[in-house]
Amino acid sequence: MKKGFIKVVACALAGLFLLSGCDSLPNGSNGPHEVPTTIKADFTQKEKKGNWITYGDCKVETKDGTAVITKRSASNTGIAIPCADYRGNTVKAYVKASSENDSMTLSLKYEFYGNVSYVNIAAGQADEAGITEITGTIQIPDNAQNAMIYLEASDVRDITVTAMEVSIEGEFNNLTGTPVESLEDPTKTASLAAAYADYFKFGVASPATVMTNKNDSFRKLLKTQFNSVTPENELKPDSVLDAALCKNDPAKYNEAPAVHFEAAKPILDYCKKNNIPMRGHTLVWYSQTPSWFFYENYNVNGQLASRDLMLKRMESYIDQVMNWCEKNYPGVIYAWDVVNEAAADDGGMRDCYWKQVIGDDYVEKAFEFARKHAPANVQLFYNDYNEYQTSKQEDILKMLKPVAAAGNIDGMGMQSHISSGLNIDNYIAAAKKYADELGVKIHITELDVTAPKSLNPMYDQGVYMQKFFEAIIAADKAGVPIECVTVWGLTDDMSWKSSTKPLLFYGNLSPKPAYEGVMCAINGGEVAKPADYQEPKTDSTPFVEDYEDKKFTGGPRYSSVQKIVEGGYESDYCLMNSEGYAEYDGYSIDVTNYVGHTIKVTFAIKSKAPTCKCTADIDGTWPTVAEVQTGSDEWVLGEGQYTIEAGTPSLTIYFESVDMNPFYLDNVKIEVID
Repeated sequence: MKKGFIKVVACALAGLFLLSGCDSLPNGSNGPHEVPTTIKADFTQKEKKGNWITYGDCKVETKDGTAVITKRSASNTGIAIPCADYRGNTVKAYVKASSENDSMTLSLKYEFYGNVSYVNIAAGQADEAGITEITGTIQIPDNAQNAMIYLEASDVRDITVTAMEVSIEGEFNNLTGTPVESLEDPTKTASLAAAYADYFKFGVASPATVMTNKNDSFRKLLKTQFNSVTPENELKPDSVLDAALCKNDPAKYNEAPAVHFEAAKPILDYCKKNNIPMRGHTLVWYSQTPSWFFYENYNVNGQLASRDLMLKRMESYIDQVMNWCEKNYPGVIYAWDVVNEAAADDGGMRDCYWKQVIGDDYVEKAFEFARKHAPANVQLFYNDYNEYQTSKQEDILKMLKPVAAAGNIDGMGMQSHISSGLNIDNYIAAAKKYADELGVKIHITELDVTAPKSLNPMYDQGVYMQKFFEAIIAADKAGVPIECVTVWGLTDDMSWKSSTKPLLFYGNLSPKPAYEGVMCAINGGEVAKPADYQEPKTDSTPFVEDYEDKKFTGGPRYSSVQKIVEGGYESDYCLMNSEGYAEYDGYSIDVTNYVGHTIKVTFAIKSKAPTCKCTADIDGTWPTVAEVQTGSDEWVLGEGQYTIEAGTPSLTIYFESVDMNPFYLDNVKIEVID
């Protein structure tokens, strides 16, 4: 999945009045101090003084109160606002900018005991005037150090920023005088890898900062618990392609792009030294591959490369990367994700540079080249998310069957970024179908499970993990060739989805109930209920929102943004939903208190989108509660019913538009009818 810029940016604002500096020690404190609730970038001032810094390898010039970002070496370079004092708070980030890039994204970067994590906040595209405004909220972990929010883009074209700020949402939790959490000894926790040795490898994704960290606790956790490693970013094209050499001498590197492996060496060295096998991730991907790679002379202001030239570059890149790793680290990498996320969410193949320049057969060509150049005994995988969803699975199978027929693929990588709402039986059936129809092995490659929004989220997550791994064990025994399960990150605080607490270990390295659930699946027993366990309660009181008090109870699904605006349905005000990454980034309402009942949902909605829906948030199926035809920008009434099965730990429903157009919502009512 997407991560941010790998290069560690040192904390540059120590001692400034508005911004705190770096923590003096990982668990130390500079003492509590006054903190402003808003940090605005002042582009009339130079960086640091103006509460902003240059982020990554690019150049920033200020003029007339704006910041112009040029010479961007990678898509994830730009400008940042440090906000170290905001740890432990939910913050709102805002930017107003213009660019010829297709889209821009606000992201959070922070450290914890020297390890670096990245979380995308919100993305946006330009309006008719060419202006992109992005607003999003994010919870910064309590233990985050040197936090900053930065602007990046889908491409390396220039960006002009006219406004950027970060502000506290709600009541400020001042942790400036509070030390970050101390780490527990990870060697005292029983090994997952040892427990599952008779079934499959138990792997983890890790950044190279774990290997270079002066604190060895994270390495101890990795070595104790796991027997397979996937680098988070260090073998992705953005990290491997040598931008300077390619751009400075395009004639020399025209058909064979220059590569380097400085980012990957620490993690490769560690795995070689400790005899830990590695999954190589990833060779061909639409994201984190610099756009200049697809242009004549590596010049984004020129013409796209021809199909023939791009095929030569693809083959050379695959050959160089695979065989440099094998030559210098023989036998360390046992599998490669050759192609990542080539299937589109809305059907067919994803539109991207690879498809535009080479054509629909770029996936087949990538596997053809990989098979040609792969060292002996290295397995070749396709990797994707939402791979268990029926419609997307059919698209993936259609795309991969010619690859399988040519004998160029060994495995299917099921990313599995899921929630406890995923139907486990459907998931296992999807894994079996890939194995049967393609004749391949199965790796669960990027597992994380969002903690439910329930009364007992950590316990309920643990119970679900036990059921999930019991099903994997049963499938493995039944002949589904599951050979590796990899969790995407060491701890919750290091996760790209840190606010959802999706992993097996807390930030202090202690095991969670989720870890306990995984162990119970193999050893027997049940996840222990916590001392503060709360019995789930039901409440048949109707949920009603008309927004006349300018308030709303629900919240964003992923990176959507809600606000109260004028022009309601038969009233003064309504709720507006906008922004986000996809059509399913909508307005979410918790209906857990109606578990075991049938609910009726009524609402008024309007949008330029042709269709808007109310959907139950259940992974893999996302059942429709109500669907209305919009598009005329007039208010339309919607109504639907849904039965929430007894025993469901938590459930939300959400409103969405089919094409990411903003929608306006009013007179929402949810009531029990059975």
